[in-house]
Amino acid sequence: MTSVLREDLGQDLAMMARLVQSQLIRGMTAFFQRDARLAEQVTQKDDQVDNLLGLIEVKCFERIAGDEPNGVRSRQLRGVFRVALNLEKLGDYAVNIAEQAVHVSRLKARPIPFDLAGPARVALAALDEVITAFTDASADLAKHACRCELDLDRQYREALQETFRRLGQPHPDPAFVITNLFVAKFLERIGDSILNIGETTLFILTGERLKLHQYLHLEQVAGTVAPHAEGALDFRQIWGGISGARVGMVAVGQSEPLIWKEGDERKIDEEIREMEAWNRIVPGLVPDVKARHREDGRLSFLGQFLRGSLLRDVYITRGWEEKVRATRRLLETVRDIWSATLVKEAPRIDYARQIRDRLPELFALHPKLESLRGGESRVFGIAHGSLADLLERAADLEASLAPPVSVRLHGDFNANNIVYDPEQDRVHFIDVHRSGHGDYLQDIGVLATSRPRAFRC
Repeated sequence: MTSVLREDLGQDLAMMARLVQSQLIRGMTAFFQRDARLAEQVTQKDDQVDNLLGLIEVKCFERIAGDEPNGVRSRQLRGVFRVALNLEKLGDYAVNIAEQAVHVSRLKARPIPFDLAGPARVALAALDEVITAFTDASADLAKHACRCELDLDRQYREALQETFRRLGQPHPDPAFVITNLFVAKFLERIGDSILNIGETTLFILTGERLKLHQYLHLEQVAGTVAPHAEGALDFRQIWGGISGARVGMVAVGQSEPLIWKEGDERKIDEEIREMEAWNRIVPGLVPDVKARHREDGRLSFLGQFLRGSLLRDVYITRGWEEKVRATRRLLETVRDIWSATLVKEAPRIDYARQIRDRLPELFALHPKLESLRGGESRVFGIAHGSLADLLERAADLEASLAPPVSVRLHGDFNANNIVYDPEQDRVHFIDVHRSGHGDYLQDIGVLATSRPRAFRC
């Protein structure tokens, strides 16, 4: 980061940071002292902040244009621009507070209804710390500064509760109370921007865009597995998807890589439970969980790193022989699983409901198809009922079509959730939180339709 900041960008960013800090101090001072003239000075200086953002933006994009997109310098330049964007937001909040200072100066003087001085001190100290963290490339300072966001959130909630209490009393003076609440809200938003700057610093240092809670989760579980490991924590995102969870390869010092996954507590809990069940049936089929960390509704775990490629990538990029080899191994694995888990009990069939649940997303992407929902359609001159009617008829029939046996299913058996290791000639499953006993046709159907073009040679 220092190589970029040695250029004129460092001077511009430092000037912008000092100006924004001054604006926030003057804005809060104007509010506490009910000084409309000082507030006006804050408003007038806002153009300087905007101009500095424009200057930094031009310089960053000029330099990025000639750099390797995934290179360290490109990442640093993107970080500088993101910091400048958030500094500009902070400048806007200073103006917002100054505007409330003008408003409060016209009201009758009285004690502030809740603590604003404390949050202001927290915000200003954290801003100074996070700018230092960015310029010094300090992950520890960045993490410490980011924690102010939780404090400012809590203090805003307390101010909001006090506002409701006061507005419920006789003679509440709503204009005065709500003006102060606005300032509390702007301080809470200042915490959000400080968090963004801190997370940008972590992005530059790690090469991955992690939220603070994800970074802290990663440190906690890595420390559990390798408490005395030396060297930096190396993280690289893999297997990107749409589930909302973060999945990456992690190495601590010289240790072997591990898989890390972080997401919603309920989903990750389900996945860990199903992973343990799968490994009792076929040892090594899914990653073995080494450590886990739970906090604030989020859960993460470290597990065995699975070497190989997603089946999707095998089907799209590999030669015909490897496609056949991977498919043969997959089918043999599934056959063994079904043989070992088969029970003579008809599964619950609810395909019509599953289709109905997914229709809103389908129609959002393909609005022209929504006309099929309620009206009759013709295919090759043959009239067909509406989609709603067809689904209703299918729902009436599907229970009678259930097979007499159930087997253990993956639950989301698409080509993105299967890993093939050509060296060991074996397959692994990932993202198994929907696993359970059911109709074997469900997994077959999902696999067959997940990437239809990928099966072409």
